[in-house]
Amino acid sequence: MQDLATLWEEYKQAVRAGGDAVGLYRERVWPALLERWRQEPPVHPSPQEFAVSIHTLGTSPEATVLAILGTRAREVYVLHTDLTRAHVPRLREETGKEIYPLEVGKSDVAAIYRHVRYLLERFPDVPVALDLTSGTKAMSAGLAAAGFFFQRFYPEVRVVYVDNDDYDPELRRPRAGTERLIILPNPHQVLADVDALFAREFYEREEYAKAADLFGAMVQKTLERRFEVFGLLAGMYQAWYALDFAEAVRKGEALLGRLEADALRQHPLNNRRGILEGQLSLLRAARDFLVGQDLGNTLGVLGVVETLLRLSERSEKTSLVLAALYAYRALELLLQERLFLHGRRADSPALTPPEEGALRQELARLLRVHEEAVRLGAKLGLLDLVAFLRILGDPVLASQKVEALQGLAGVLKARNDALLIHGFAVPSEKELKQIRNLLQPLLADLRERAGLRVSLHPVALGSTF
Repeated sequence: MQDLATLWEEYKQAVRAGGDAVGLYRERVWPALLERWRQEPPVHPSPQEFAVSIHTLGTSPEATVLAILGTRAREVYVLHTDLTRAHVPRLREETGKEIYPLEVGKSDVAAIYRHVRYLLERFPDVPVALDLTSGTKAMSAGLAAAGFFFQRFYPEVRVVYVDNDDYDPELRRPRAGTERLIILPNPHQVLADVDALFAREFYEREEYAKAADLFGAMVQKTLERRFEVFGLLAGMYQAWYALDFAEAVRKGEALLGRLEADALRQHPLNNRRGILEGQLSLLRAARDFLVGQDLGNTLGVLGVVETLLRLSERSEKTSLVLAALYAYRALELLLQERLFLHGRRADSPALTPPEEGALRQELARLLRVHEEAVRLGAKLGLLDLVAFLRILGDPVLASQKVEALQGLAGVLKARNDALLIHGFAVPSEKELKQIRNLLQPLLADLRERAGLRVSLHPVALGSTF
């Protein structure tokens, strides 16, 4: 292999003596450079063999030839304009590869995007190189934008570029032998900017699991621990709304612990620390309530009820059945907690004969049937709880008009007939509204007794990460 440094100096002297720069380059330098790239192309950071390569082609095809040789691709596609179509035969001749030409407008980035998408769909699981060295600025920009974007969905895609370490200003060419194919890092991945935008979007749509995964990936890519706390925050809300209060507490405690580190004192979430501490207290109470099943744990009952109601609201647009079941369960807990204030439990009410008689009478009024038609079970259901609490003089339920509760009786009695419980019925929007109307005054009373002063809405991420 001829020494390119010597050839370059000879070429330079010949040009200074009045020789044709283009012709002399093609005659004296290019064959040796071409042979070097055919045998061992220099690639940074390390050689890689691609199955497919896609290139933009400009008016100087040498760089495209080197890029084709550098990628070692088995299938080569070239995006050319009507002006550069004439260079395609030279690419075939000098690379020894079949070239598949694709014509685009010199500024038609949408066409480039369509061609790249089509080819990636054809070759979804193999290494693909997108070479943006040659062509118009719009063509190179379009190919780079497509490459870096599609790398998220086709991880084998790489954007490449033929660069040089030494440019000769006198000859206005890269010094032969200093060229190399650069496999460019994806700035979206290195800086995690796109991940941050996606994570924010998922978080604001309350898709906390996806947001937590992206924040975790951002820590791995950038090694910046500030993203870890956002991951813990999203993880806390994900566990919270999955009703896994124990895991939500673990995430919340880890989050507040991380925020105490000196390096994170200025983290934007520290500005919301008061809200986070209040939410963590509520989560601890809810966790303890579910473990101990102590209806005297007022804050714990409230934490579970508030969560169920938020889940009901989130589910309403996508699943009316789930929205109603969350609301039913929230109402049931509110009623059971109120019964507990009277020293009774719904699963073992221990009714005295006078209480049983009064309950039958009240249920008959609410259902508008004869007392003989009323059947009492060993446990108190939703409508039973409403009726019995009225008998006990509950200040909220006793003030409800009988006519209003008569309209609601069928809704409460129908809970067991729901498709996801024991029956085949699907609740209506009207029935869901009736359930919520009944539980609102009960919820307001519980909030007052629990002394809840914390916002239950997920904290905002703020304008920056």
